[in-house]
Amino acid sequence: MPRRPVSALLLACAALLALAPEAQAAGAGRALAKTQPTSFAEAFQRGSAWSVGVYMFVAGEEDPRVGAGFFVDDKGRIATAAHLLGESPQILVALPDKRLIAAEVEGQDETTDIALLRIESPPSVRPVFARSGSLRVGDWVMAIGEPFGLEHSVSAGIVSGKDRHFGDDGELMFIQSDVALNPGNSGGPLLDASGAIAGMNARTIVGPAGTPGASLAIPIDIVLQIVGELRQDNRAPARPRLGAQFDDVPPLTAWAAGRRETTGVLILSVPRGSLAERLQLRAGDIITTMNGRAIGGSADLVNALLAWRSVAETRFVVLRAGKELVLALE
Repeated sequence: MPRRPVSALLLACAALLALAPEAQAAGAGRALAKTQPTSFAEAFQRGSAWSVGVYMFVAGEEDPRVGAGFFVDDKGRIATAAHLLGESPQILVALPDKRLIAAEVEGQDETTDIALLRIESPPSVRPVFARSGSLRVGDWVMAIGEPFGLEHSVSAGIVSGKDRHFGDDGELMFIQSDVALNPGNSGGPLLDASGAIAGMNARTIVGPAGTPGASLAIPIDIVLQIVGELRQDNRAPARPRLGAQFDDVPPLTAWAAGRRETTGVLILSVPRGSLAERLQLRAGDIITTMNGRAIGGSADLVNALLAWRSVAETRFVVLRAGKELVLALE
């Protein structure tokens, strides 16, 4: 059968079909590029307005201590890391407008490593905080601080994990990122891609042989709660502190306990005289419920403890030696 000539229209259609995958890939690339900031300059300018440096001399130390902080209101209150302060007779705050102002300590919580400073004549700026839970793994974040005394330095990275809890940190959890943190970043803000404050930079986990590790920041919701408790004009009753060390349930521990899931929280230690001891918690217990609230992991228990307001009628459901027990104050 003789071949029929292919029309120009069919040739054009064939060419378009051949180019379709490349065109789709290019379109997808453009769409992806729109979600990735080409610059953090605007977010930095916004976030730097409520970021400060924190400087002090501590008796017996040759070098000054350098850290960072950020405003938590427009009244001159500043959140920073408690471990920076020591017994310093004077704390200086370096403002974005280059002013240096002496600060007073309004309160500090060694357990969570959060301190509250206050200065007079603050700049007229009201900080913006990220919405609770708005950060996602993979989102861009920035850290502003004074690494090695370099004023208002910024570094960027992505959120590597959320709700990270470590057994020796008690009632605290962290945002994990790969943002570069160095001495002088402690207490400074972790900002989201818009420049809103998402957390307070706390520390890094250093890898073997000093290799770069994970950076940790305290979520802003926890920072603001602790700051509210530290305020001198706070009239709320003191929040109960459990005092026990705990962590997620390791798979082998769950399996040895005859369980096929790792839900709950493993109690690691119960200090003498702690509220945990009064509640009859023991090392090795697995908490599954607190006050009717299911505890799926250590982050759930941290949230439950942060919301805890009264010891009265507190109930823990625990697994101990294969049996379920209900613990309460006698």
